[in-house]
Amino acid sequence: MQWWLVAVSMTVYLLAALVWPTLRVWRRQGVWPVVFHRGAAPAQRLMGAVFALVLAGLPPALVGVALRGPGAMGVWPVPRALAGLGWLGILAGTAVTLAAQRQMDASWRIGIDNRPTALVTGGLFRYSRNPIFLGLGLFLAGVGCTVPAWWSLMGATLALAAIRVQVVWEERHLAQLHGRPYLDYAARVGRFVPGIGRLRPWAAPQRQKGR
Repeated sequence: MQWWLVAVSMTVYLLAALVWPTLRVWRRQGVWPVVFHRGAAPAQRLMGAVFALVLAGLPPALVGVALRGPGAMGVWPVPRALAGLGWLGILAGTAVTLAAQRQMDASWRIGIDNRPTALVTGGLFRYSRNPIFLGLGLFLAGVGCTVPAWWSLMGATLALAAIRVQVVWEERHLAQLHGRPYLDYAARVGRFVPGIGRLRPWAAPQRQKGR
């Protein structure tokens, strides 16, 4: 039963965190929020493709665990403490992701959009510049703890690497789009968690020029 719950949780997360927000923004704002920036650097496009493959590949793999059993899919034994920690990550990651998406409202995008969007600094964004990515990281870490296998851990690692690359490009884009308000905000608020990854005010303009 546990394996089916993980598979269902992954599917529900993707529907709630990707499909539904996309349709909501498009229906309410008339803007398609899934943006594949043709001018993006090759590394960004590569990481985006890896990220998409990981998210698309995990649900079938988890269904395979539920159907064939953990042993057949190379899943290692799961201690209760580790499974409990994993479920905490899954639940917390889902809650953080959905709350942050709701707070972004029309500014939510997948990819870098050249069209202007509002700078969101309230709610969870008062404590983290990237709470949606933080929530996704917590969710993937939870899946890795609940279903520990070489493929789940590799998928989580690749997705986290893609997130890191995407965040750097988004920081440069937002610095160019919003200028000083974003740079001041980034100097106050951590990249993922409070106090860690803040941009130094004198260093941020250099990143903007490097875009």
